[in-house]
Amino acid sequence: MDKFHRWLQNEIPQWESDGLITGDQGQALRQRYPARESGQSGTVIFGSVGAVIFGLGVVLLVAFNWHEIGKAGKLALIFGALAGAHAGGLALQRRSDWRRHLGTVLHLLGSMMFGAGIWLVAQIYHIEEHYPTGFLIWGLGALALAWALPSVMQGLLATATLTVWGGSEVFNFNSHHPWSIVLILVGIAPLAWHRKSGSLLSVAIVAVTLLGAFNLGRFGSGAQVAMSYLAFGAFLVAAGCLARGRNGMAGVAAALNFLGFLIFLGCDYLVTFRWGMQYALTWDMRWSASPTVGVPYCWTLFGAALAGWTLVLVRALTRRIARPSPEMWLVPVALAYAYALIWGHYGFVAWFGAWPFNLALIGIAAGWMWRGARGGPLRHTIMGILLMSAVVAARYFDLFPSLAARGFAFVVLGALMFGAIWLHRWVPRGRAEPEVAP
Repeated sequence: MDKFHRWLQNEIPQWESDGLITGDQGQALRQRYPARESGQSGTVIFGSVGAVIFGLGVVLLVAFNWHEIGKAGKLALIFGALAGAHAGGLALQRRSDWRRHLGTVLHLLGSMMFGAGIWLVAQIYHIEEHYPTGFLIWGLGALALAWALPSVMQGLLATATLTVWGGSEVFNFNSHHPWSIVLILVGIAPLAWHRKSGSLLSVAIVAVTLLGAFNLGRFGSGAQVAMSYLAFGAFLVAAGCLARGRNGMAGVAAALNFLGFLIFLGCDYLVTFRWGMQYALTWDMRWSASPTVGVPYCWTLFGAALAGWTLVLVRALTRRIARPSPEMWLVPVALAYAYALIWGHYGFVAWFGAWPFNLALIGIAAGWMWRGARGGPLRHTIMGILLMSAVVAARYFDLFPSLAARGFAFVVLGALMFGAIWLHRWVPRGRAEPEVAP
């Protein structure tokens, strides 16, 4: 049992005896925060790493003596190792103690053997095939086990192999390949949501981000990459708002918010520069290998982000979720402004220039600093200070015409930083906040 659950299990009886909560409320707390075995994650993680290393070692040893083994012996070795690993995993997963986690490790070893077996069987029978197909078969096998067991580690292996599959098709065979993205979205993301695994969801988001960048960068343009991921980041932030507050979904919501803001703020920061805005928002002037490839990515992600924020608004108004903090609404506002410029071919609202994107970053940074200063976690204050510093540093080079203006900007930034830290130091911690914050 970890420290939090040990503390909670010790405190609940005391709260009940002091009359702070009723017996029914105490039981509800025990069910909402069940005791967990300590060391579970360490057992699975280090055991899984050991399984991967062991599997690679076995493959290398077999490869060294491969020419000395007959065809029947080779097949027996491949299928025997595969069946033995999964049989051991099934036997151990029936246990109720720590050995159950070793069953997960053995299943992962079996998936490693399955991947090695694909290429070994192809070598035995001299099968000349499109080699990325091997990664696809390997990934589908791991994905099937990930749902059957269910297993986060199998999901991570499936995500890695499917990413290699999609990347190989793009770079080695010059093929536009959205199917790897679709498969991860359809197969991995729902598993992460079902298992309430922030780590698996984070890896899936990173994989989708990379694969989308591979395809858009190869067949579209950098402008389409920037605008697609501005919308993708906004969609992830909306999904994080919807996930927060659900039972057991804190890790998923944190992963969505962190990655969503990381992607969105990076793309928004690019278009705070006039040259970046003019480049990113004028698709029709940018060369691309396949002009029709990037457009569906951009507008599909914009539609998904718009739908996500509409759902956030409806659920917040009906009190089905906690209302997002005010600065978070700057995300869909900045996104709508960007796509209005795109739709209008950078004409009918361009007189505002890059200032709305700057104001969005400043507003988000100020909101985070204020939230941390009035009793929130220190990380909110630090994130706000870092974001505000990045905006001021960028404007130092391209907007301020004189040393006096630059000096004034840094005086204001320093005062804000000092004030935020001072307030965070003196305002009591733990003040309840009804809004959803990052």
